[in-house]
Amino acid sequence: RLRLLDIDMDDHRWFVKQCHEAGIKAMTTIFTRGEVEELAEMEWDAIKVASYDCASFPLLRDLKSRFKKLFVSTGATYDEEIEQAASILQGVDFTFLHCVTVYPTPLDRLDLSRIDYLRQFSPEVGFSDHTLVARDGIKAAVAALYFGAEVIERHFTIMEADQTKDGPVSITPELLKELVGYSGMTHEELKEHVEA
Repeated sequence: RLRLLDIDMDDHRWFVKQCHEAGIKAMTTIFTRGEVEELAEMEWDAIKVASYDCASFPLLRDLKSRFKKLFVSTGATYDEEIEQAASILQGVDFTFLHCVTVYPTPLDRLDLSRIDYLRQFSPEVGFSDHTLVARDGIKAAVAALYFGAEVIERHFTIMEADQTKDGPVSITPELLKELVGYSGMTHEELKEHVEA
């Protein structure tokens, strides 16, 4: 089902080169252990692990030995699996991302208090936001910043929302610029905005 969405290795190489030429950190999500070796030969700044693979402990071990920075989503993982993943990842720079595996995620299902729970395992904690952009804009990401998220992951598009599978949960360049502005606010400034 997902094979049609795969990016081949030549496209990955092109992407890394374009990112570095533009001064952007290159990152990709890895889905199979079979991709680890070939992707490790490229100059990635980080690798993302989807929430359904947070408990894929052999994959985490492979990634730990080959990459310097990992972002690991935790939405589809039980607490004991998160604890074990954190134990496996000791010694490597990793960030746990809280997420909810409902697309799109309703605001009343965000459970942003999980950010505090993850902080005991991960030196840096973030939020993977899958809310509906047309309805919620970047409210969830701003609230996550207020709750202490150091990293925000959002799907991004320059196309119309109905032209891509992830379009409805993808932010535009304008919203990305707005989100970057919020990321520079103090906790008190974020509090005023969230409570308004």
